[in-house]
Amino acid sequence: MRHTRLNGFTLLELLIVVAIIGILSSIALPAYQNSVLRSARAEAKTELLLVASDQERYFSNFNTYVDDATPLITPVVASRDRTTQNGFYTISVAACGGGAITNCFLATATAQNAQTADACTTLTIADTGARGATGDTTNECWQR
Repeated sequence: MRHTRLNGFTLLELLIVVAIIGILSSIALPAYQNSVLRSARAEAKTELLLVASDQERYFSNFNTYVDDATPLITPVVASRDRTTQNGFYTISVAACGGGAITNCFLATATAQNAQTADACTTLTIADTGARGATGDTTNECWQR
């Protein structure tokens, strides 16, 4: 009698492979999700800097700031917000603390949708260039 060996995988080998895949995915998935949140935050920072630039250009022409996040689109509309390209943040402009919108502004990017899971829920920039954030330290939110 001849014994023929069957080729294939044993149950133990399959269980080891499944365990390895599980361990790798438990490490990789959170790192990937964190990377996605940081990239959306970078989009918000870029858009905030554009809003601040637009406000300064408007101020140089009309000697006042406005609470319109897109002031270069005419006509100016009070309390008009701006959304980042992928819709992860909404940006609004208001008077700075203790001041009037004619003298100073504070632009705020507020996380929307899936971005609310980010540690930095809002990012701000003022007419003076001062940056702020809520949810995490300002340095953590603006540096990374």
